[in-house]
Amino acid sequence: MNITIVGTGYVGLVTGTTLAELGNSVYCVDIDEKKVEGMKNGVVPIYEPNLEEMFLRNIQAERLFFTTNLKEALDKSEVIYLALPTPPGEDGFCRSFLCTESSERHRRNDDRI
Repeated sequence: MNITIVGTGYVGLVTGTTLAELGNSVYCVDIDEKKVEGMKNGVVPIYEPNLEEMFLRNIQAERLFFTTNLKEALDKSEVIYLALPTPPGEDGFCRSFLCTESSERHRRNDDRI
């Protein structure tokens, strides 16, 4: 299965790497170009036990990919996960504006996150 993960923080990168380990093709999308280039070159930007080995194994197996181009990833995928920050507002409720913005850009055919 082809899967897109939008966001490569702790949730997105660990989820994406694990799904690739299960045999899926996973396209991880992030807005941070420097971070994406680092991941393409095998740099794991976070620490999680055993993540680096899985990460590198799945890059080498060509099941784990990284891009800043949302449209490119979505065009290849059957399933989409949004792993974006939902910071709390002053009232304590989460603010899901990043998820909403990302979805709206896809609807408008905009390739940015």
